[in-house]
Amino acid sequence: MTLPDLRGPLRVTVRMHRHALGAALAVTLLAAIALPTGRWYVQSLAADLAATGCKVEHTVPGCGIQVRGFLSRSLYFHEMFFFVALAVSALPLLLGAFVAGPLVGREFESGTYRLQWTQSVGPARWLAGKLAVPVAAVLLVLPAFVLLAAWIRRGTWDTWYPIQWHDLPVYVAIGPVAIGYALLGIGVGALTGLLIRRTLPAMAAAVAAVGVIEAGLVLLRPRLWPALDGRPRNGNDWGVFGPVGHVGTRHHPESHFWPLQLVESTVLLALTAAALVATFALLRRRHR
Repeated sequence: MTLPDLRGPLRVTVRMHRHALGAALAVTLLAAIALPTGRWYVQSLAADLAATGCKVEHTVPGCGIQVRGFLSRSLYFHEMFFFVALAVSALPLLLGAFVAGPLVGREFESGTYRLQWTQSVGPARWLAGKLAVPVAAVLLVLPAFVLLAAWIRRGTWDTWYPIQWHDLPVYVAIGPVAIGYALLGIGVGALTGLLIRRTLPAMAAAVAAVGVIEAGLVLLRPRLWPALDGRPRNGNDWGVFGPVGHVGTRHHPESHFWPLQLVESTVLLALTAAALVATFALLRRRHR
């Protein structure tokens, strides 16, 4: 099956869901603009504070208002980053619901899939064309957004509110696991949509399934790579287990970020592949 084979189903899918795709792109662009703008704003506030001669470390009389204003606005940016990261963490749930319901489940519930199948588009091509649209959107947009979020986070290291790599939901928004979870949402959504074939029940089942997998992997995450024994060296280390005698705690230093990300991404891609294989096998079994 080649790209020209999918051209027809792709056009149909994009035309049918152009409003949802446009809204998702608009929200992504808004977040991509808000993050660097917020970071630039905090930097400009720091420069303005330095110009007044006031310092956060040693606040002297007459500097209270300036210092409080700087810290409160810096905290606003910190919270905005967390809200954006939370949206990235919720993306697999939204993708699962969208694929299971409007993309797949609604077609079977309304019977409109039969129209395309009678126009030289077989079941496998039809489903591949459906799934290619969200997969392409994820692979084209999300990696660039993840790189932007990681760059913005690194810029907070020298601020009064540094964003830690291991914080939830920051961890998901600044590494390849963001793409893995998004693809998992598509795979699970396709399987539940094909199994249930009704829009709302399929959406609910997809959200529940993706949510359970996400929660399970969050609990397993500290154990995906061997932790170190001893007291964390700095605030960037992630204490993950209880005390180890009088030495300290088991922890992951920031150097474990990439091993943890790559192991979790591998698990996510394996689960996605399993869901997609099961989806196409079920489709072939039901509609030979």
